[in-house]
Amino acid sequence: MSKDTVRIGVMELLRTDQRCRNDDKWLTWKYLREKAGINIFIPFEDFEKMPSFESIRRIRQHIQNTEKKLLPTDEKVRKQRKISEEEWRDWLSKAKAKWGLEE
Repeated sequence: MSKDTVRIGVMELLRTDQRCRNDDKWLTWKYLREKAGINIFIPFEDFEKMPSFESIRRIRQHIQNTEKKLLPTDEKVRKQRKISEEEWRDWLSKAKAKWGLEE
C-alpha cells in the first residue's frame, strides 16, 4: 500500500470521525478495518490495550541502532537501515556462533 493511499485513508477518517482526531489507537483500528480491509476480529477494548505500532518500531530501533543488539539478518534490511557492513558482519558472526544464526 502506497504512502499516498494511506494518507488519503487517514485524511478521510480524520475528516469523518472526530474520535480519530483524538485517539491514535482508534484511528489505527478504524484504518485497518475500514481502509486496509483487514478483518480484525478483536474488539477495540482489547486492541486499545496493545502498544502502538510506532512504540514497537521505536523500541526495535533503539535496541538495534543504539544498543547495537539483535541486528537484522537480511542484508537488504541492513542497507535500508544504514548499518555499516563491517559492524553488521561482525555482529552476525558473533550471533552465528552464539545462537547458530545463518548468514
